[in-house]
Amino acid sequence: MPAAASNRQPEPLAWFGTADGQRVLAAERAYIAQILAARAAAPTLWLHPGAGAGVSVVAADVALRASASGFDGPLRCGPALPLASDSFSAVVLQHVPENGGRALLAECARVLEPGGRLWLFALNPVSPYRLRWRRTGLSIRGPGRWRRHLQDAGLDCSEHPPQWLGPAWRSAAGRGPEMMRAICLLQASKRGPDLTLIPARPARWQGGAVPA
Repeated sequence: MPAAASNRQPEPLAWFGTADGQRVLAAERAYIAQILAARAAAPTLWLHPGAGAGVSVVAADVALRASASGFDGPLRCGPALPLASDSFSAVVLQHVPENGGRALLAECARVLEPGGRLWLFALNPVSPYRLRWRRTGLSIRGPGRWRRHLQDAGLDCSEHPPQWLGPAWRSAAGRGPEMMRAICLLQASKRGPDLTLIPARPARWQGGAVPA
């Protein structure tokens, strides 16, 4: 489909176009560039909120910006992604589910190939930075709920504990705990098909001497 010309952003994801939102996106750029560079030989999908989220160093094979009705960029679509199942080695979700949810995670799990990995950047609801997105309409979930949503979509989070990135809370005593940072990064993998082990049949005695 032709690329969309619209520069509209859905509310409340427009918060990422503010100075406070830009600080969050800037803290993630180098990390996302590393992810995409490491997967450069394999197909990658990157869904982002726009508003300067772009990584100038490395680009994903398919990079879609959240729009008022879904996504736009190289193609324009609704929440249902017109992409083949099991077709991407890596999927990066940069805050897009903050205004969406479980249906999008299910779509991302569908297009992820077995053995592939998903990275989810989400705002941290316990960070003091939350005061900067208060009353914007963003629907912020904690890492525990995101992990349940990812597992409900058929992805495995068991080997990937949450990571904390971005602006940190500071006091007279110094920087606060890592889990008070503004960004929570979650990872999940798509398992391949389960292998069913067929038990070996016991050897049948064909006659003759019985072995000792």
